[in-house]
Amino acid sequence: MARRGTDSAAAREPLGGALPGWAREMVVLGCHGGAATTTLRVLLNTPWELGAYTAERGEIDTFGRPLVLTCRNSVASTARAADVLNVLERNGVRPAALAVVADGAGPEPSESAARLGLVRDRVGRLVRFPFVPSLRYVDAADADRVKLPSRARRALDQIRNACHAAAAQTLARQGTG
Repeated sequence: MARRGTDSAAAREPLGGALPGWAREMVVLGCHGGAATTTLRVLLNTPWELGAYTAERGEIDTFGRPLVLTCRNSVASTARAADVLNVLERNGVRPAALAVVADGAGPEPSESAARLGLVRDRVGRLVRFPFVPSLRYVDAADADRVKLPSRARRALDQIRNACHAAAAQTLARQGTG
C-alpha cells in the first residue's frame, strides 16, 4: 500500500520544467495495432509516434527522447507487450513508461494483471490508463477535445513524470543536465 502513496506523490510532482525542450518530448510506440498509440500521443501532446511495433521494423531510435510503450489490458495485448519488451531490452532500450490502456469498463483479466506484474520492473513506470467511453466517439486526432475524468488525467501525469524522470537520468549520465 505504501507504493500507491509514492505513485500518487510522483504523479503530482512536475519534473519537466528543468529539462531542455527536446527532452520533455516523448516518443509513443504501440505494441500492436489498436493499442491507443495515436490517442495517447494526442493526449500527451507530443509529435513523436512510431505506430505499431512489427518484427520487420528494425531498431527503435528515439534520439534521446523517453519512450512510452502502449498496449491494451487484454491477455493477447499484454503478451505482445512482453514480447516487445524482450526485443527492446536486446537493443538496450528501456521504456520510460508502459501505458496499459483499458479495453473496456470491465475488470482487467487476471492473466493480464499477472503478466504486467512480471514486466513491471522492466519499464520505468507501469501506468494503467482507465477506460474512457467518450474516447470511442471521436477520431483519435481529436482525443484532446474530450473532457477526461480525473483518473485519466492522473494517468497522463504519471506517464509525463516517468518520461521527465527518464530524460533527467539520461541527461545526468551524459553530464549535460
